[in-house]
Amino acid sequence: MKITPIIGLEVHVELKTNSKMFCGCDASHFLVEPNTHTCPVCLGLPGALPVPNKLACEWCVKLGLALNCTVNKQSFFERKNYFYPDLAKGYQISQLQKPFSIKGFVEIDGHRVGINRVHMEEDTGKSQHTVLDGEEVTLLDFNRSGVPLVEIVSEPDIASPEEAKKYLNKIQQIVRYLGVSDADIEKGSMRCEPTVNLEIEEGGKKYYTPLAEIKNVASLTGVMKALEYEIDRQTKEFETSRTEKNSTNKTTRGWDAEKMRTFLQREKEGSADYRYFPEPDIPPIEWSEEEIEKIKVSIPELPDEKVSKYKALKLSDYDAELISESADVAEYFEGVVASVPAGVDKFEFAKGVANLINGSIRTYLNEKQVAIGAIKLAGENLGKTVEAVMNGEISWGTAKENVLESCETGEDILEMARRKGQIQVSDSGEIGRIASEVVGNNSKAVEDYRKNPMAIGFLVGQVMKKSGGSANPAVARAELEKILNQ
Repeated sequence: MKITPIIGLEVHVELKTNSKMFCGCDASHFLVEPNTHTCPVCLGLPGALPVPNKLACEWCVKLGLALNCTVNKQSFFERKNYFYPDLAKGYQISQLQKPFSIKGFVEIDGHRVGINRVHMEEDTGKSQHTVLDGEEVTLLDFNRSGVPLVEIVSEPDIASPEEAKKYLNKIQQIVRYLGVSDADIEKGSMRCEPTVNLEIEEGGKKYYTPLAEIKNVASLTGVMKALEYEIDRQTKEFETSRTEKNSTNKTTRGWDAEKMRTFLQREKEGSADYRYFPEPDIPPIEWSEEEIEKIKVSIPELPDEKVSKYKALKLSDYDAELISESADVAEYFEGVVASVPAGVDKFEFAKGVANLINGSIRTYLNEKQVAIGAIKLAGENLGKTVEAVMNGEISWGTAKENVLESCETGEDILEMARRKGQIQVSDSGEIGRIASEVVGNNSKAVEDYRKNPMAIGFLVGQVMKKSGGSANPAVARAELEKILNQ
């Protein structure tokens, strides 16, 4: 029996515009007193008319272009009708027939995942289930209602939970590079609803399990775990029933993060159930070639382009991808690399800068839970540090230790090394003298070296110890080899 998951993802991204999608209310809602950012429009009061947020529409198109989509030059909004407590109007202004952007893709490990559509809509309010005066009640907060929301709908091209997580990471990364959203899943500014069913080949015949959409997934790892559970559940259900796919039997399932399982919520609606029709209060929207081009040229260099550029600097795939994870880190890296001193190998210099950013600096950022803009270590200071290592003034160990400290204090790293007595001695005469003493006092280690040249490491360590750690290890090794091979 061959089982192939068929996974699609609907990703919702809240745009960080100042005002809401169809009114002038403040769009910020995280940790804000409930129902303080509302007006007749976002509360759905009779006679209130929506006015589209131009910047939000442009950002939606910008995101579509960044995802390799084609822009619909003629588009319009529609009413998506459904009744839910936190949807005050009884409908959501969204897009179905003519979304702003269609038919895009992203690359994941050389595999192309199609983007069906990138469309603009408004967010709903929030329901809070709680106990008040001894009774279970549902409280409604409409601060989020009407916040600009972009929905990115993938094609069902994802074949594993791991690939789904990578896809979400890529979407989050691109959104953040564009600066249109924080895309913070924990704060709800990026949300995901995976859909999954299975293609099962057995006995020369193909079967398809019923499609399930999973709600309430609150993290990237949660998406992966929910899909893993659902794939296992659908496999076991098929093995029990051998039921072929019933196209009308689509379900919505919730995700219980504590019990690590999905549970049935309802039969899934189709688009006809929402009774879409054009929004009568908003005229059609047309995009000219000039407007589209203006948005296109505002798109910064994106992560995949960064990776290619860094690999051209002979960084490893790992270093290139890690540096490009964040636009801020990439900008910091490029600022340092641009200052490579004359006569210094630019490839070795770039590799050294990447090593310190991905090592000590990333350790500091993770420990302090801050962005790279918060560190006090200036890019010029880091560049001088890498140059000092390449010139043999200080060791990599010293650089890593002092970079970590300088992130907090901003102190010049070479001055710090001098203060601590960490400047390396590269005088071959002085190191040669110490090496001769070490060879004379360690006959057993010399015999080991004769049998296995790799044993020279012990002797290098002795030179370093006798020099108080100030000897340049490369010079120490060279002097030892000169003496041992006479």
